Amino acid sequence: MSYSSRFLRRRPRIERQVLAILRGEDDLLLTGSDAQTFAALRQLARSNGFVIHEPKTIFVGDHELALLSWLAAAQRISASHLRPKDRMLAANIRRCAMLLENAGLRLYPLTLYRRMLEDTGLAQAMSGRDEPALRMSSIR
Repeated sequence: MSYSSRFLRRRPRIERQVLAILRGEDDLLLTGSDAQTFAALRQLARSNGFVIHEPKTIFVGDHELALLSWLAAAQRISASHLRPKDRMLAANIRRCAMLLENAGLRLYPLTLYRRMLEDTGLAQAMSGRDEPALRMSSIR
């Protein structure tokens, strides 16, 4: 498994909290059903070829940053066109973004790594898929 050179500790506090939830760490901000929604997102993302690191990993991966970007976009009307191609993944990201916002975890606008989401190099890293989920469904 490859890791990026981005240290988790250098990310904003809210991003670290959301990454902890994405990775499956227990969080008091989530109820049982909310935690199941994030578990479903984690499972669906992994089935689409995303690498989501284990809890307590000290690095942040490119795929995790892409998921953070989509969650941040789903929390904003102006960025709603930034979403994964996979419709089930996009719907699950929208649900999780709403849960995060209800828990007081609104991701910063800088989390919108649009350039990363448009990066075909990252999409090509998803080998074995004709149309990786990382490709944008539409870009305005």
